[in-house]
Amino acid sequence: MNPSVAESGLEPRPDNAPEVSVRVTSTLLLHFERQYGATRLADVFRDHPFSLSLSYLRTPTNFISLSFLERLADVLVKESGDPQFMRKAGISMAASPEALGFVYYMIRAFGSLEICFRKTVEHSSSYNRVGRFEIEKLERERLVLSYRSAVPETSRHVCELRMGQFASFPTIWGQPPADVSESQCQVQGADCCRYHLRWMDPLPMWGRYSGLALGALSGVGASMLGLGHPAFTVTSMSLAGVSLGSWVDLRREMRRKDEALNEQAQGMMGSLEELQQRYDEMFRINVALEDRVAARTRELTETNVRLEAALAKQKELDRLKSEFFDNVSHELRTPLTLILLTLDSLLQRGPEEFAPPVRQHLQTMNRSAARLLRLINNLLDLTKLEAGKTKLRYEPLDLQGFLSSLLVPFEVLADRKGVVLELEGNVATAVHVDVAHLESVFQNLISNALKFTTQGTVTVRLREDEQWVHVEVIDTGVGIAAQDLSVIFDRFAQADSSGTRRFGGTGIGLALVKETLELHKGGIEVSSELGKGSNFHVRLPKGTAHVSEDLREGNGEPTFRPTRRSADMAALVEPDGPGAIDTPAVEALPLPSPDAVAGPDAPRVLIVEDEPEIRAFLRQVLKPYYRLLEATNGEEGLKAAQKERPDLIVSDVMMPVMSGMQMLAALRGSPETVDMPIIMLTARQEVDAKVEGLSMGANDYLGKPFSPREMLARIEAQLRLRDAAVRAAENERLAATGLLTSGFAHEVRNPLNGLMNALLPLRESLTSGSPDTAMAVAMLDLIEECGQRIRGLAEGLLSFVRTGSKAVAVDLGASLDASVQALSWRLPPGMKVERDYQLPEPVWGDPGSLNQVWVNLLDNAVRAIGPDGVVKVATARDGEDAVVSIIDNGVGIKPENMDRLFQPFFSTRDAGEGTGLGLALCQRIVLRQGGRIRVFSELGKGTRVEVRLPLEANPDRILPPLMAEGKAVQPHWRT
Repeated sequence: MNPSVAESGLEPRPDNAPEVSVRVTSTLLLHFERQYGATRLADVFRDHPFSLSLSYLRTPTNFISLSFLERLADVLVKESGDPQFMRKAGISMAASPEALGFVYYMIRAFGSLEICFRKTVEHSSSYNRVGRFEIEKLERERLVLSYRSAVPETSRHVCELRMGQFASFPTIWGQPPADVSESQCQVQGADCCRYHLRWMDPLPMWGRYSGLALGALSGVGASMLGLGHPAFTVTSMSLAGVSLGSWVDLRREMRRKDEALNEQAQGMMGSLEELQQRYDEMFRINVALEDRVAARTRELTETNVRLEAALAKQKELDRLKSEFFDNVSHELRTPLTLILLTLDSLLQRGPEEFAPPVRQHLQTMNRSAARLLRLINNLLDLTKLEAGKTKLRYEPLDLQGFLSSLLVPFEVLADRKGVVLELEGNVATAVHVDVAHLESVFQNLISNALKFTTQGTVTVRLREDEQWVHVEVIDTGVGIAAQDLSVIFDRFAQADSSGTRRFGGTGIGLALVKETLELHKGGIEVSSELGKGSNFHVRLPKGTAHVSEDLREGNGEPTFRPTRRSADMAALVEPDGPGAIDTPAVEALPLPSPDAVAGPDAPRVLIVEDEPEIRAFLRQVLKPYYRLLEATNGEEGLKAAQKERPDLIVSDVMMPVMSGMQMLAALRGSPETVDMPIIMLTARQEVDAKVEGLSMGANDYLGKPFSPREMLARIEAQLRLRDAAVRAAENERLAATGLLTSGFAHEVRNPLNGLMNALLPLRESLTSGSPDTAMAVAMLDLIEECGQRIRGLAEGLLSFVRTGSKAVAVDLGASLDASVQALSWRLPPGMKVERDYQLPEPVWGDPGSLNQVWVNLLDNAVRAIGPDGVVKVATARDGEDAVVSIIDNGVGIKPENMDRLFQPFFSTRDAGEGTGLGLALCQRIVLRQGGRIRVFSELGKGTRVEVRLPLEANPDRILPPLMAEGKAVQPHWRT
């Protein structure tokens, strides 16, 4: 059914409706059959449910509906796979003898193109009853034709067929098809289809027919004159007339073709001349363009060189600026550290030490120094934002709880000024932010509100919508002038920059607020009226779409982090003065006398600091509790650490000659100092700097300025961890010794039983009335043999566990055999231990410690395999290293556990089956021997442990201690 007819509300027409004659479809069927065969055409009609058969479509008197013709055209185009099928069918078959029959020859003999076009249009109603053709213009070799259909067409296939049919008429006379173009189409919404045709007229072929007539007449006349038989004369003269007429037609055709060729040649010559002119113009233009391009290229090259130089200069300036701020940070924090450390130490003393006015002055100085530290931190944060070095650490945050905690330290300040500080709003959706940076934002906004509000209210209002969480900080203070609103978020800008302004500031705070919020993909706006207060409106995005490359912390649950109650909170609001708020002193440490010195058993601490003042202050703080060593740079500190072996090192980061990081790397790279606790001091507070130090092996990281109490607490914690590590290592050593002792008890049982069993016969042979000398001698021999076996076992156990500080030659094969023998009592009967020793040379080290390594590794292998498993012990040489391999075919190790094997207290066994210190202790022992240990494993296929030891022969080498020896007998310090 035609969709357009259905949409217009007309009744659907049957497929055999008298709309289009099947003579139209015959063109399509003939072309498809010629191209693809009659069988393929029959298959198409069988595969598609047409209601009309092929025989019906081949009966010239039948009609079909337009909708059926469109469906048939769609199917034939699809089956042929040729989008030009319809036009090709019209051109090849519409004016063919197969389609026109005898009419084809009549038209060719007596017709013309104009007659064909006119007669086709006149008789179109006989084969198309739904459309009407109209000739709008018919000139020599040109036709404009329009077609209007009463039934709207839905496909352009029928348009293509019509254009092909009209284009085919010149082919009747052997001419090429006419050029057809379509200026408008009903299918595309026009009122009619309009076609434009151009062709070359064929020459009328009258010569041969005229010759035939003249020849026939001449033959009749000749026969009448008696010149020959009538049949002969008529036939011969007719053939001669036809030949002469054909020659005349051919000559006219050749002359016409010559004229056409001449016209084409003249046209081509004109075109060539025009092309030559255009080529000359293009050549001149191209030359000019190349000159301009060359000049522009030189300009761009020069500009690029200048830009690269400017960029290099800018990068150098940025680098110098970063170095400058790093140096300024260090240089400013160093004296500030001394000031704050001194003030903190003085404020910790009891109230009887200073008179109230003196204590008040100390507290004022402490607040001012804290305020100066805050300003330095703000300046450095702003510089990091500008350099793009700020990295956010996102985590979900409950803003309502966060703001409630944040307001607590400000409430005391608000009460002091008589200002009401309140929080409005309910719990809002958690936002993903960097909590530390967001805390700085709201501290700035709330402190500014309290600073500029002398009476009234400061309100923090929390609300949310579908996209944002909004926080407004509203005050009833002095307000901001309209002309200043546009600059208050600019760096170093002040709303009141006159010499008489009432409130101080650097103009950094609000700039830092704005750039921090923009880094969070949020924003801030301000509205204010002079004398009536201000409203700072903060927007923070909901969801996690703004979290892209930065680290996302947490498990997705909203967290609440208590805010920092820093000592400079009062300095955020009020300058020094009589109304300043006292900062309560923290609980004081017990104060030793100024001349107190740590006892001889106190731990030794090495101080590495290039600043004499800070080094002297640290000496003053630490000397009552620790024995101190000092160095002025990293190189001296490294030498002192390697020579004196202190219990702990406190080192600055930035120092001359050798930095603290370089010293740290050297200490961690040496087996003698790899376990030494190191606390780094630095003026750099960035997370990246701390991560760098901790990743290089620092035990702790303390930023300047720091509290003396914090320093002592961190030192005490590291020393206690050191003592705990020593005890844990000793426990692990005792556990291994217990394993060996169990084996010793198992091995000594048999000779001990033999010895006890020989004593009774010996006693009887000696105490009987008739002593049996032979029996007594035999029993004595048995007792001596059993005693020798027990003595050998005891000496073997002592030599197995005995450690020394001096390297000795160790036969790896014998050492491994002794370890296997010591564990033989634990091996199931079906378990095999294969040995493959390819290294005859000894290594130089501590045999007792190495035996402990072998026992631990063999015990792990035995536990990993079943009762029928195999453990292979092998030695080999690889360059200057001895390689010991212990391989099992057990369960293997999970890939996610491989990186944690040597971490203390990590164990893959079930709870209660191990301490997790075995491999960690093995690694320390192997490093102490100057070697390294690695583990290779595949889950389900077994594990290979490889121990590499140096083969260097140095009998005088002194082995470093495995752990710090000696424990503190007096308390380090107690609060």
